[in-house]
Amino acid sequence: MDPHFLTLKTSHSAALWKGAAAAARATVLAAGDAQMVKPLENGTTHSGLVILRFAFASDLDDFWNSAHAKDLAAADANLVALACTGLPYEGWPGNFVPTIATVDVPASEAPRTFMVIEGTGTDQERMDAYRDQILPMMRERGSYYVAFELGGNVRVLKGRWDEGIFAISRWPSKALAEDFWYSDKYQNECIPIRTGVGRFDVQIIEGMAG
Repeated sequence: MDPHFLTLKTSHSAALWKGAAAAARATVLAAGDAQMVKPLENGTTHSGLVILRFAFASDLDDFWNSAHAKDLAAADANLVALACTGLPYEGWPGNFVPTIATVDVPASEAPRTFMVIEGTGTDQERMDAYRDQILPMMRERGSYYVAFELGGNVRVLKGRWDEGIFAISRWPSKALAEDFWYSDKYQNECIPIRTGVGRFDVQIIEGMAG
């Protein structure tokens, strides 16, 4: 049974969404206003983030269609709401893409951190080469994807979104996420592979669960 995710990019109070979701059979993975969210990629559109996980797609839809959610959405003219199916708990076939089923997560007292990646690549060969570099780096740090969509199966519930990639990765801590991003290998070897063949928004937020 695959999880279902609702990600809200909001300019209003994330706490209001958190309170509404807690009463709607949702697990609040992260919720923070813009000052609690760190943009990583140059040029990223900075926003507040709310990441919700639902056991069933019907629960997500019931929440989104509730009067409370409609009122919150109507009050935020800049809201972007994206729904997608998460990766299976049993992982993908094989052991290539890091998932909850295939990564040994180190023990940590720190809050889990979530990285939200959105963008579009224009050269598949170079994007594949980039992927081949970063996936082992994620595994080394106990990180894995909870959602990864190539655009077509992302439901845009509000706002405008026409990217080719949407992904959420989970990290044992903010320190490990930043260790990945600011490492010499990522900055000097990985980013140049995708430079000029894509545009991406990347933000991280410390989580509350997950």
